Amino acid sequence: MPGGRPDRSARPDLRERAPAGPVDVLVTGAAGFVGRALVKRLEALGLTVQGTDLVAGAAPTVHLDVTDGGEVFDVFERLAPRVVVHAAALVDVGAPQGRAQQVNVLGTENVLDAAAAGDVQRLVHLSSVAALGLDPGPGAGPDSPLVFDTGEPYFDTKAAAEALVRQAMDRNALPAVVVRPGDVYGPGCESWVARPLGLMRRRLPVLIGGGAGLIAHTWIDNLIDGLVLACTHADAVGRVFQVTDGVDDTTLKAYLTRLAAAAGLRAPRASLPGGLGIGIGALLERYGRATGRSVPFTRQALRYLMRRATYSVDAARDVLGYVPAVGLDEGFERIAAAL
Repeated sequence: MPGGRPDRSARPDLRERAPAGPVDVLVTGAAGFVGRALVKRLEALGLTVQGTDLVAGAAPTVHLDVTDGGEVFDVFERLAPRVVVHAAALVDVGAPQGRAQQVNVLGTENVLDAAAAGDVQRLVHLSSVAALGLDPGPGAGPDSPLVFDTGEPYFDTKAAAEALVRQAMDRNALPAVVVRPGDVYGPGCESWVARPLGLMRRRLPVLIGGGAGLIAHTWIDNLIDGLVLACTHADAVGRVFQVTDGVDDTTLKAYLTRLAAAAGLRAPRASLPGGLGIGIGALLERYGRATGRSVPFTRQALRYLMRRATYSVDAARDVLGYVPAVGLDEGFERIAAAL
């Protein structure tokens, strides 16, 4: 990470945007699906929490652009958080490489620099199993190698961001924890609930390769349980934990069939052949590069949906005492009630 403190002479006064600290926990990306749920849980535990995001939503979220190093330093200095959960990320598959690099890698670098310069007692970095590549195989764990060259900007930049955090951990520059969630779902989730339901309502294919790929489904409240443990457990610092529902045999077809039932829709039947889907993905990628726009899916995203990988949560169970409390049955009951 670059040394030195950013020039803050032109930074606006934050007094009207954020209360003075110290606060117990600062959550970046607090307007996102995971961030909102985490802020709500932390507040319920009686902690003082300040959320930040590009779009300042309901309190306690204030504006923060993590790609602006000066602004990050200002916010950290004013709030003086004891714990930081870095959940801000560009999660769109097919997003332009440059933008993903800015938000996911430079943004993480700025957060690390500001945390190291302050009195942050613990930084929890929200990574993803996507950092392990398109298909790391069965039993992928915390020590499985990061993959930086899948060609999908989201996957590659999440790997690069996690690498920065782990380098800081290895240098003892910062007391940090990495949490890698699986495929997070729940009411209000775009990627694993709203988007596939939208396709099914329009009777468009949602299956690829027969739907035989495996899904590392992760109920939102299970992930929040894991994040709270990562924030509080004495033995968490300096380690990487994977958090899923701990179920290794749910196929894409099985997941989407249950999602359709929760919404009162017909089970998906039509499947896009793998080769055809990847060919369409290649054309979309070409379009995205030519226009600089995000595309609905890429070749690599489809390969990810066809993966046969499983992800071990043994470290989270053994070290943190993590137990997935909500299974698929209860999860889909809650989704049905929320629709």
